[in-house]
Amino acid sequence: MKVTVELADSELREICEITGIRKKGPAIRKLLADSLMLQRRARISNKFLSGEWSADLEGYEAAKTTERSQAATLAELWRD
Repeated sequence: MKVTVELADSELREICEITGIRKKGPAIRKLLADSLMLQRRARISNKFLSGEWSADLEGYEAAKTTERSQAATLAELWRD
């Protein structure tokens, strides 16, 4: 689909500089795709932060405790 967009020359130069693409059409397309990707990531992150989505990590707490214990033991051995 083609869309006509009016941009100031300075904005278009900045878009080309940010994307690293010299041609106007591909530069705008990349900027738009990158922006959409960031918005999608933000939406997913917000679902996790709000608690709407969650992940159950079986054994995580036990592994974390074991890892801390091992780190403390290694620290003691290193000091000796």
